[in-house]
Amino acid sequence: MKDKRLLRINICILVITVALSLTALLIDVEQIGFLGVAIGGLLAFVYFLTLSILISKAFGGAGEEGIEPKVAGRLGLKLLLLTFGLAIITIIVILTRLCQPFGFLIGFSALFGSIAFETMAYLAFSKPQTESENEATDNN
Repeated sequence: MKDKRLLRINICILVITVALSLTALLIDVEQIGFLGVAIGGLLAFVYFLTLSILISKAFGGAGEEGIEPKVAGRLGLKLLLLTFGLAIITIIVILTRLCQPFGFLIGFSALFGSIAFETMAYLAFSKPQTESENEATDNN
């Protein structure tokens, strides 16, 4: 995975999962539970990491024309299987009462929180496009 933003999102998912899990352990509410938060966060991490790797590999060698239809079909099938796999694992975890549904949702929300944090960091600390373009023309 070459994109540093995707790597930061994956790391942030783990950090948020640990923070949420420790918070769930400290407040000790039966409807949430430490295990549910941890399982939800880890599943979100695995899902996003796998998704990041698939997308990076698929579009890493793409040119201006995009990716070939055959490669696009395989990518679509892999994404479909990944999504169905996530749904099946989620259903199994909830139905076997391995964890509480609210805890699972709280843990899985680490995915969305980390994307939001990375977006805010990008907006706050990146250079505006006009400045970057002006610097590039000044250097030439």
